Amino acid sequence: ARRVQNTADHSDVVGSVSFADAALVQEAVGAAVAAQSLWDGTSAAQRAACLRRFADLLEANTAALMMLAVREAGKTLNNAVAEVREAVDFCRYYADEAEQTLPQDAKPLGTVAAISPWNFPLAIFVGEVAAALAAGNTVVAKPAEQTGLIAHYAVRLLHEAGVPPEALQLVLGAGDVGAALTQDTRINGVIFTGSTEVARLINQTLAKRSDNPVLIAETGGQNAMIADSTALAEQVCADVLNSAFDSAGQRCSALRILCVQEEVADRMVGMIKGAMNELCVGNPQQLNTDTGPVIDAEAQANLLAHIEKMKGSARACHQIRPSENAGNGTFVPPTLFELDNLDQLQREVFGPVLHVVRYRSDGLDDLISQINAKGYALTHGIHSRIDGTIEHIKSRIEAGNVYVNRNIVGAVVGVQPFGGHGLSGTGPKAGGPFYLQRLTRLPQWKVPHLSRIGQADETALKRLESLLHNLPLPQELKVRLAADLGTARILSLRGAEAVLAGPTGERNVLSWHAPGRVWLYGGDLAQGFAALIALAANGIRSVVESGHPLAAHAEQLGGLLEVHTRPEQSGIRHVAALSPLPAEYKQSLAASDGALIKVLPSENGLDIYQVFEEVSCSTNTTAAGGNASLMAMTDL
Repeated sequence: ARRVQNTADHSDVVGSVSFADAALVQEAVGAAVAAQSLWDGTSAAQRAACLRRFADLLEANTAALMMLAVREAGKTLNNAVAEVREAVDFCRYYADEAEQTLPQDAKPLGTVAAISPWNFPLAIFVGEVAAALAAGNTVVAKPAEQTGLIAHYAVRLLHEAGVPPEALQLVLGAGDVGAALTQDTRINGVIFTGSTEVARLINQTLAKRSDNPVLIAETGGQNAMIADSTALAEQVCADVLNSAFDSAGQRCSALRILCVQEEVADRMVGMIKGAMNELCVGNPQQLNTDTGPVIDAEAQANLLAHIEKMKGSARACHQIRPSENAGNGTFVPPTLFELDNLDQLQREVFGPVLHVVRYRSDGLDDLISQINAKGYALTHGIHSRIDGTIEHIKSRIEAGNVYVNRNIVGAVVGVQPFGGHGLSGTGPKAGGPFYLQRLTRLPQWKVPHLSRIGQADETALKRLESLLHNLPLPQELKVRLAADLGTARILSLRGAEAVLAGPTGERNVLSWHAPGRVWLYGGDLAQGFAALIALAANGIRSVVESGHPLAAHAEQLGGLLEVHTRPEQSGIRHVAALSPLPAEYKQSLAASDGALIKVLPSENGLDIYQVFEEVSCSTNTTAAGGNASLMAMTDL
């Protein structure tokens, strides 16, 4: 057994855990696979009832769970409360989704591996497990090696709530246990939250298989906030401190880069430094603690090494010291660096370190391009009182979660569905309408109720309609493709929005971002043209190899189709496999640098919803001096 020490006080032993080995992992997977028919045989209502009972048990055990979060993971008391609340929210949200969104005949993937991180040891662990169970999958759960105690407590409550022990297996251990789990070919899907590097390794492992196991990966971010000269300095200050230093900066969504317009930078940065001096860094069991420890000695050493390196190259450094009650723990002092440019920051720094750059008002577009060039697309903050500036940044920034005139952390389940794209993950968003559907074998996803319906690209569809008449296809196939033109109009998410319920003073909107290009692999002319219709309707260019049946019509298709001798080397990030993708292609794509390439098995047709990237935007509607929506006649 291994001792688990309090991260803030190593003399406090929280408990002990026993790690699994490869043989035990195989045994756990075998038990979960054997229980598939048992759990899949329960109705969605029965599974939902289990999750709701579990949510009630979490609330009843809040005090014990809070203290585990504080002592094992270094959570402050405020964050520990939020941890339990988010876990409860996930359970109730996915219970509702199982009953209301999933069709009754939806088939689960089978057995899912849920690999969760230490920074949200209860909330993300429960979110992954609850989603997989709600969709009818059995689960083998592997929490981070640092936080096995709170995961074990949660699994015990899940079993008490009615989830059969065989259907939910818990294996504790380090990276070798996770590797053994993802390498087991009986696993039908993997949910992973952690580093981009480990997600890439898992993707490469799964790419060796012929049965297309599902991977949902939520990874890191180089999250930025842009504050222009109209932003209220006091509000920026409060939101920056919360976003950068709460949870000791150990959130995927935490603020890493603050970009301040140069005309107001001196005052704004000075205010932030002054507020930093008031932070209390110490034992999170104390009510007055603002920032607790980082998770372990390895994280502490990496962060301190980065701080020392940056002290030699940054324009300025401001750092506070841990409080006297910091004790014998793994603390890192909150630190602010002023940089000359973003090139000085090469990787994600997962801790209480904020990097500040100044920008000229006429350099806003260059700044956005530099942020996007980092390749991450998780969270982004905008502080401005100019609607045009806000809309311009929103239209150009690559981020899965955008926050306007507020902090950029603390996404609420079902209100701000969370997750990114690019180097930040695969989607779908946790706590969003597509997550459960990804964990089933549904051929066509169901879109949530839209506040604004999508508008298909009519110019593109009319061009395709004209070309359709001249295609060398039987009449019955032409009739079917003509129907696809109409279907594409109905299914389009181009410009669509769903306004989500949330607290007064906020407007939360879910929208969808189409990638610029999608590689169509394989398929005959009719299959290719059907996929081309779906993509073109949403403003997406199709890419095919020179030998593809569509390539012969490239001239008539103009900007709708691109012919490439090696599409896998053309910067593509989405592949619609109209025919099974050969193993060497899959492995080559998985080995490529940059964002994980999404391969969508589409032998039976392309589901256009799976191509889109979800974008959640949360706007503080009170920030401009009042909440005008409260006075709108439509709300009376």
